[in-house]
Amino acid sequence: MSKLAVLGGKPITRSLVGDARLPKRGDLERKYLLKAYDTGCWDDRVLGATQGAGSMGEKFEHQWARFCSSKYCLPVTNGTHALQMSLEVLEIGAGDEVIVPGLTWQATASAVCDVNAVPILVDVDPQTMCIDPEAVKRHITSRTRAIIPVHLYHRLAEMDQIMRIARKHKLWVIEDCAHTHGSRWGKKGAGSIGHLGTYSFQMSKLMTAGEGGAVMTQKASLYWKLRSLRTCGRAVKGTARIHSGNFRVTSFQAGVLLGQLAAMRKNASVMDRNGRALDRAVAAAPGVAPPRRSKRITRQCSYAYAFLYDKDAFDGLPALKFRKALSAELGVKFGSVYEPLNRSSLYRPHTKKRHQLSKSYLKAINPARWKLPVCQALFGGRAVTSDWAILACPPSRARYLTDAITKIHEHRKELLPASRR
Repeated sequence: MSKLAVLGGKPITRSLVGDARLPKRGDLERKYLLKAYDTGCWDDRVLGATQGAGSMGEKFEHQWARFCSSKYCLPVTNGTHALQMSLEVLEIGAGDEVIVPGLTWQATASAVCDVNAVPILVDVDPQTMCIDPEAVKRHITSRTRAIIPVHLYHRLAEMDQIMRIARKHKLWVIEDCAHTHGSRWGKKGAGSIGHLGTYSFQMSKLMTAGEGGAVMTQKASLYWKLRSLRTCGRAVKGTARIHSGNFRVTSFQAGVLLGQLAAMRKNASVMDRNGRALDRAVAAAPGVAPPRRSKRITRQCSYAYAFLYDKDAFDGLPALKFRKALSAELGVKFGSVYEPLNRSSLYRPHTKKRHQLSKSYLKAINPARWKLPVCQALFGGRAVTSDWAILACPPSRARYLTDAITKIHEHRKELLPASRR
């Protein structure tokens, strides 16, 4: 093959995805946004036991629930609040422990601290990058109340195993679905398998209204209590008055999300098909492998495409250099995973005054207490990711990924220090 593009040679292609793009429905987003504006009622308030008839929030609530095969759904301000409200509705708080994967965005664990509980950080499965069920088992104590599996990047957590563990130990399960809008586990949508499921509609997500979130549940009692929590603790549908705040989504956000959902209905199967093709392309290349995909995953929609990199197969070539070379060959940016929470610069709850409840609590929530070797290995060089735009790549072009990785492997010595050649 020709010289590596990162060293001045000709790239495999100028763009892996070519002219392909995942379709949007900007026309519907604008239509629903203007319709919400014209109503003059711009929040999604709860008056008594019902929402405003036909409000954008109500429409999105029902349509998103159906799309995710959930009985109930509640749109809220953002994904972080969705997690916090889920914990509060389960009455999880001071003295309780919640098991969280060490590889996730900081909000998953921060929400636990925000209800004065203790996040127990556990390692992930090296083949899926999602929470390791065996690590969950090892960290269950008499104080454990819940597990928050995160469907991370390009895979879903092993939900059958997680639910078996939860049933055995009488634990709640809250699915963090911020990365996986549209995915399905068997006949169920992500978020409808556990007792509660949360979504984020932040700007980088597969569906976005700039910000926003949602909580899903299959229990009517939890749904109505969530409705109360969302609107300052007002009593709705016979719920008792509780102390809470304002977590209402706006009609503008709900209108935009309705338009985005119309696009997602078509894009979900396309992302799954294209993701499978990229997985096959990676499997056909040397020194790399796709993450393990459970047979229970019937549709995979990913926040980022991800695969595993074996530095030894490239004679010790650092992952950073591999990613840069791959980006140059394909015209697509490749990066790493989140920094593990035990070393994250964004997850430092012990430094916040509101969490300084006692010396023992500060010690318990200090993330440095946890050892997460698999998370660290993935961050340090075992994982390669690219954002979800790569899932527009049609199967006919996926072979370019194989070609690019193979080319780098054949020319790997050119990227190594002179002393290693």
